[in-house]
Amino acid sequence: MKKLAAVALSATTMGVVVLTGGAAQGSGSGGWPAAYPLPTHPGRVLSQTSGSAVVRSTDTVYVVKQKLDQMYVGQKGCTVRVVVNKPKDYLCRNAATGKSVEVYFTFAALDPKPTDPSVSQTNAYLGNG
Repeated sequence: MKKLAAVALSATTMGVVVLTGGAAQGSGSGGWPAAYPLPTHPGRVLSQTSGSAVVRSTDTVYVVKQKLDQMYVGQKGCTVRVVVNKPKDYLCRNAATGKSVEVYFTFAALDPKPTDPSVSQTNAYLGNG
């Protein structure tokens, strides 16, 4: 029982470190490129750099994934790369360079709190297709 409690505490502590680290890196590095939409309706950007962003939303993870498919596949014409047990992954053509850009997302379900009603967190990353 003590080992289980220690593992749970370690996972909680690690989650706090990851969230704190992500929120701290937003300013000074540029912003997330406007060409690649973030699921912010409803939602708010917690942090962003030119290569990553963190968004919290009152939408569930399932709804956020549907909205991302609509934005990236339906509106931007990107291709979904389906891989089991991997992040949500899109390949988009960069109009300026003609090259493919990989945009991928990871998700976390959250318990809403009185100070933060968010039920999901989306982490966005730019790769190099």
